[in-house]
Amino acid sequence: MENLDAKRTQLEKFVGKWTTVGQILPTSNKAGADIRGHESYEWLEGEYFLLHNSEIEMGDHHQRTLEVFSFEAQENHFMTQFYDNTGNSGQFQVTLMDDLWIFRGETLLFKGGFSENDTVFAGVWEQLNQEKVWAPYMHIKLVKEV
Repeated sequence: MENLDAKRTQLEKFVGKWTTVGQILPTSNKAGADIRGHESYEWLEGEYFLLHNSEIEMGDHHQRTLEVFSFEAQENHFMTQFYDNTGNSGQFQVTLMDDLWIFRGETLLFKGGFSENDTVFAGVWEQLNQEKVWAPYMHIKLVKEV
C-alpha cells in the first residue's frame, strides 16, 4: 500500500485543468500544424484511477480523448487506456525516471516533465516511422489554469 500511496502522489501533479499548445512537426510529405486545446485530470472516487479528458485542435483535426491512468503494482509502472472520437483506442506504459515522464505505446513515445512549480508539463512525442526508428512527431506544452 505504501508504494501505491507514493504513486498517487506522483500523479497528483496532473490533477487540474490545463491549456495545451504545441506543434506537429513537418515531414517530407506533410505540413506541420499548430496544436491548441484544453485538458483536465481528475481522480475517480477512491483515488485509484486518474481520468484524463482532452479536447484538442491539431491543425484542421478535432480530437476528443478519454484516458484512464492506473498503477500496475507488480510491474511498478502506470498504464493508461485511451479512447478517442475517431474510434482509436490503445494503451501506454508510463514510467517516471527521476523527473522524466515516459509514455510508451506501440507507435508513439513521449518524454517530458514538469517545470515552473509543476504548472507546466512539456515534452516531445516521437512516432515510430516506416524504418522502425523513433522520429520527433510533435512538441507539446500544457500550462495549468489557475
